[in-house]
Amino acid sequence: MIRANLWFLKTYPDLWKLFWSNVLWSCGSSLYFFVWPNYVRDLGGGPQEIGYLTGLMYGVMALTLLPGGWLADRFDRRRLMLANWALAALAPLFYARARTWPELIPGVFLYALFFGWPAMEAYVADAVPPESLGRAFVLTNSGYALGAIIPPLLGAALWKFLGMRGLFLLSFLAFASSTTLIGLMRPQRPSYVRADRSPEPLNRGLLLWLFIFTLTSAASAGARPFLAPFLEDVFRLGRAFILACGSLLALGEFLLAWPLGHESERSRTRAIFTALGLCALGSGLFLLPYGFIPGLFLMGGDRVVYSLLRSVIGAQVRVGRGKIFASTQVLATGAEALAPLATGWLYSLNPHGPLMLFRFVFTGFAVFLLLRRAR
Repeated sequence: MIRANLWFLKTYPDLWKLFWSNVLWSCGSSLYFFVWPNYVRDLGGGPQEIGYLTGLMYGVMALTLLPGGWLADRFDRRRLMLANWALAALAPLFYARARTWPELIPGVFLYALFFGWPAMEAYVADAVPPESLGRAFVLTNSGYALGAIIPPLLGAALWKFLGMRGLFLLSFLAFASSTTLIGLMRPQRPSYVRADRSPEPLNRGLLLWLFIFTLTSAASAGARPFLAPFLEDVFRLGRAFILACGSLLALGEFLLAWPLGHESERSRTRAIFTALGLCALGSGLFLLPYGFIPGLFLMGGDRVVYSLLRSVIGAQVRVGRGKIFASTQVLATGAEALAPLATGWLYSLNPHGPLMLFRFVFTGFAVFLLLRRAR
């Protein structure tokens, strides 16, 4: 299966470059991102401030997606991606110079610019036949997981010597390398679309998947920022060990992505149900002593759920894919912007609150798909 998936990526050289660009980007972000909420606390913030900054990040994403979708249907998609990646790569430099938590806001704004994301998704969708969309989305996005397996361990080893600010500088170098690979991809201009022609309307079946996509994205965005504080507050783990635990999320995402991506070519519904069930199980394991170890591994599957649901959306449309990807992503990103504000309040009441919400949403949809399939 691994050999077949590698052959699939190499068949499309630009997707192969995108895969490794994602690996490098994830290498940079994983050096610090899992303990970034703890860094906010070091600069004087608390649960509410963590929720505010995370909500701001998703809010900027939502505001830049629609213009990005419009641009992706009219201009060279590689150039849009290159411009977006280059701006976002500057974020760690702003993090490194911050002395109080409000000074993180410019970096958060740059990192959250997402006007190139619809271009990337449309680039992938137009590069492969419709029946391979699930596989293409999952495999290219699995590069983020592969790049996040080792760097948290490296960051944990270097943290005592470099501190958080040193890790931010290393992440900037990785981001710059990722951006360079984007520049080596071939240009891709969208198919000509008349100005008076609208994107294909969403059918009723797709609206169901969009609903699932929105709520699972919100539950994931609400839980992830509080995993590191949870490990620090409930299990009393050290900062370096917590950073190393971030590798478990990435390892789970990568190892689950390849078989589930392969399975999606036979049945997208079955692959999505399996990913939802594994995520729900992982969040439940946090209730057991040391259950966070397999729990983090299985919760990494939330990114696989995201990729599979995006492939369902992409398979439904051919005209105006940039707008469709952007408009549907805006709904999810808007929910993701509000979720950390709510879960920040939940966390201040009970550290288990964000995990309970995650478990409820993923379990509910897994049961729904199981009953729907049986009916």
